[in-house]
Amino acid sequence: MVNGERWCALGAALLVCLACTTTSWQPQPERVPRPPEPVPELEPAPLDLSQVRVQPEGRTVEQNWILDLYTLFHARDYRAFRILYPGSQGDEATAHLLIPPGPGPHPVVVVFPILAGSHVVSEGLAKALVKRRFAVARMERHDLELDQAPGAEVPARHFRSAILDARRLLDWLLNHPQLDPERVAAAGVSLGGMLALTLMQVDPRVHAGFFLMVGGGLPEILYDSSERPVRIFRERLQTQHTLETREAFLEYLRPFVEIVDPLTYAARTDPRTVLIASGRLDRVVRPRHTRALWHALGEPRWIHLPLGHYQFFPFFWWAIARGADHLERVFAEASG
Repeated sequence: MVNGERWCALGAALLVCLACTTTSWQPQPERVPRPPEPVPELEPAPLDLSQVRVQPEGRTVEQNWILDLYTLFHARDYRAFRILYPGSQGDEATAHLLIPPGPGPHPVVVVFPILAGSHVVSEGLAKALVKRRFAVARMERHDLELDQAPGAEVPARHFRSAILDARRLLDWLLNHPQLDPERVAAAGVSLGGMLALTLMQVDPRVHAGFFLMVGGGLPEILYDSSERPVRIFRERLQTQHTLETREAFLEYLRPFVEIVDPLTYAARTDPRTVLIASGRLDRVVRPRHTRALWHALGEPRWIHLPLGHYQFFPFFWWAIARGADHLERVFAEASG
């Protein structure tokens, strides 16, 4: 009986692995990425490097048993720092920098956090990447206040400031003697992945990236999402502004979020530098929105996972490893 259960479990695991497929990038002769142009609304004021404060910190910041276990069973030979610097909203922005052992210069990845909750997901991503010898700068999030926001202005302002703060952080990172300015990438999960992709599209210093559980068309994603804070936000806007149809909601919201929507800048993206992953059963970022982004980006490599948004964890570390493989490949090809 025990052996039978083991074989059943093994068979189930095999079926799940078989259900995880990849759409590879195919050359498209007619597609030439559009040269990046400045986006004034996403151009930050120059950062005064003398105002940046760097503080050593523990290797694990978030209090979570998953992170504790990961740290326990993997090498702890990297260094960790808290970076405090003037933010784009007149506040103090915070990031966390992990630097792998060795003199460098190391490739560096800017990681964005998810929509809400703790920073466990982005810290886990950072830990997995530093194990692969990437330096990682992990952004902290402004509270989007989706479930309390009186209007679209508040989250839209925070989306924009996340990009601006990341660009200001890059000013400092690329002056760090142990970081390689020619090997810079961005990454994230869910909303963090979408903002990371937008950063890559608007900042020419970012040369590659991988983006997990993402899509394009922020108004459409926010209308169709089943995530509770998003649903509360959507219903409040519909009531306040008498948005009785899907089209009315999209028309109202688009001017607020178009500036940070990765779909807006898709034509300027080289698909060879991008890897995306999504869940076939995702109800937070619906598959049709991932497909729309994938097609607009020039059909880059796309990993299809047999799960929904909140069931991503069994594939989390595996997907990050594929992302690290992708970055290594892009940087190796760029160096000739």
